[in-house]
Amino acid sequence: DSRVRMGVAENPNTPIETLIELSKEEVWEIRRNVALNPNTPKEILIELSKDKDDDVREEVAYNKNTPINILQELSQDEKWKVRESVAKNPNTPKDILITLSKDENYYIREGAAQNPFTPKEVLITLSKDKNDWVRQYVAHNPFTPKEALIELSKDKDNWIRQYVALNPNTPLETLQVLSKDKDDDVKRCVIGNPNTPKEILIELSKDNNWEVKWSVAMNPNTPKDILTTLSKVKIIEIRESVALNPFTPKDVLIN
Repeated sequence: DSRVRMGVAENPNTPIETLIELSKEEVWEIRRNVALNPNTPKEILIELSKDKDDDVREEVAYNKNTPINILQELSQDEKWKVRESVAKNPNTPKDILITLSKDENYYIREGAAQNPFTPKEVLITLSKDKNDWVRQYVAHNPFTPKEALIELSKDKDNWIRQYVALNPNTPLETLQVLSKDKDDDVKRCVIGNPNTPKEILIELSKDNNWEVKWSVAMNPNTPKDILTTLSKVKIIEIRESVALNPFTPKDVLIN
């Protein structure tokens, strides 16, 4: 059954000899699964990089075992999703990432924006991209330079500001500004940032939006006296979050 062979082709424990045989199957889904298997040898990936089906080439382009020269070839593939996978591959050389970051198709620029090895100067350029999705991925990338995150924190797109608020590389001064954002979800993302200082959590515990308070109640860094205060509010969801917080004082849990 082809569905069973598809599972075998994807299983990382499948013997190489079996993967070799499966890579020659007529069913493209089986060849695709061989291409995405982390244990598929380079020799098979080289062969599959010439596959007639672009879904197979797409997985070859993203496989960490794919040789650099093959990534170079696939970066010029006529199908955009193949080029996108090359842009996402952490082994893709910087010069190729620079080229792909200028691709007219925004999906490829998205791929470069989320790659942890994309050069910082490229991320800075992509942070000014006309496409909102590209800027979102830059805002989400933990390797995005601080100066780009500062600019993105002023973006009109709420989602972009949310990703900046969550980014561990965002400066504290920017987190302070975002903690007063007009969008409540941005404030909740600030609360979710592991680097957000207690002073900001204290301020946000007084917010008018109950979901913001709920997020503060869930945060393991929230001071115990704030958790105690939040345990007395009327909204049950907030009290429930306090009850679930592992750092809530025992006397609060008892009461």
